[in-house]
Amino acid sequence: MFGLLTRYVAVELLKTILLTTAVLVAVIAFGVAIKPLARNLLGGADILRYVAMASVPMLQYALPFAAGFGATLVMHRLASDNEILAMSAAGLSYGRILRPVILLGIALLLVMITLVNFVVPVFWARMESMLARDVTRLLASAVERGEAFDLGETRIYADDVLVQDDPQEEGVETRLVLVGVAALQVDREGRPETEFTAEYATLDLYRIEGRSILKLILGDATVFRADDETLVRMPAAEPRAIDLGNRLEPGPKLFTLPKMLEIRADPLKFWRVQDKLRELRTIRGVHELTAEVDRRLLVDGEVEFADLGRGITWTILSGANRSGVLLDPIVRMTDQGEPRETGVNRLEWSVRQREGAPLVDLVIDLEESEDPDRELIPRKARSLALIDHDSRSTEALDAAGLMTWAKGEDVAYARPSIGADAKAQWSSIQSEIKRLGWDIDARIQQRAAQALTGPLLLVLGSLLAIRLRHATPLLVYVVAFLPAIADILLISGGEQTLRRGPAFSGHLLLWSGNTLLAFLCAAAWWRLRRN
Repeated sequence: MFGLLTRYVAVELLKTILLTTAVLVAVIAFGVAIKPLARNLLGGADILRYVAMASVPMLQYALPFAAGFGATLVMHRLASDNEILAMSAAGLSYGRILRPVILLGIALLLVMITLVNFVVPVFWARMESMLARDVTRLLASAVERGEAFDLGETRIYADDVLVQDDPQEEGVETRLVLVGVAALQVDREGRPETEFTAEYATLDLYRIEGRSILKLILGDATVFRADDETLVRMPAAEPRAIDLGNRLEPGPKLFTLPKMLEIRADPLKFWRVQDKLRELRTIRGVHELTAEVDRRLLVDGEVEFADLGRGITWTILSGANRSGVLLDPIVRMTDQGEPRETGVNRLEWSVRQREGAPLVDLVIDLEESEDPDRELIPRKARSLALIDHDSRSTEALDAAGLMTWAKGEDVAYARPSIGADAKAQWSSIQSEIKRLGWDIDARIQQRAAQALTGPLLLVLGSLLAIRLRHATPLLVYVVAFLPAIADILLISGGEQTLRRGPAFSGHLLLWSGNTLLAFLCAAAWWRLRRN
């Protein structure tokens, strides 16, 4: 008899819970699809796929409420039909009567743990990937609305656009053909650096080792460089590639539990930390180039640079180098095989990062003279490469060695400013690692608390349905529903607090909702046993 009753109650609970879950998931999933639809990120054929993928992550929210609602309906009907009373009169205790609820609660807990830690992150990642795959659709939509769009440090405007899927070129996933194009590149301080205008352009999307790269090629382009105030017209221009990998790479939200634990143990593998390490590697490259120029001026007495874009070679001869300032140097500029040489009063040189490589800028102080060679030498030279300089030692340095160098213990930097930049970047990486750890710890606790919500709501709905058998089922569900809403809000608030740093208030917020549900379950069970 007990096995029959257990199966009967369990089947009734399962049928109601599954039906309620299906309705809730359908409604919530379509709600999730509204935002990308409004932004024109999804086409007609993609809507159903996106909604189907969104249905799985929505289970983590729908299952707890569906469990509470299903348990309320089934147990209230059993109680109002006096079936619970009949079971009790037959000698079954409330513990045995509620055994199918407890068993389903344990099963639901295991399902929720698996769902939030292993299944939901995968589907979140697929949804993000689906939208990321259509990043060209987002750009095309901006052009159609007559708006400029920002990609990294490049702002692009176009009059018209044509999207080509699967073009013939190898490695190109999607191509945008732009008409009437203007592109503006800015430096790290946000100042205009290079401006491009063209009659047409192609914007190609590449997938390289999981990263998304956009490559813009302008045809019949006019290029203005603010550095040296030059205006050049060329048949084709290629601004630096735009790496969208950072935007499309997953954060801890999209990590499964094993992946989170792996990143927690080795945070240097995380892409945001990797980005900061690349910036630190850039600072190291500036240091090495500066040190090499200093060495050549001191040991060899001269240094040679090349302006690769114009085919010009610069040779600087000096006996006095004071931290980037050369006094009374000799400057020799060779343009198309024709050398011009003259002495100058003062020359300032500095190293900066441009287009992925450290390059040298020169500012020359020339006195007025009747020397024709002196008058033909420009006052500024930008983006010069040091001849016969190999920067692969910086690339070969691993992350740990790079961090040790940046920390500055027993390190002689080429310039105090480089040391300050390296230490500041080291501190930034340490802060990023700390924030990453807080984020992962908060999400692990949030997932655990959310997994526990489902079984608690299932038990609470069952107990309240029996305890309040004379009330309507919806009224009983409202009594359980309001604490459940508070629980979800408290879990979210606690997670956000813990992501900003470990704090007792964050732990209290995150777990207080489940504590409230557990207290209500205990109180309802005590009143039920008492009566």
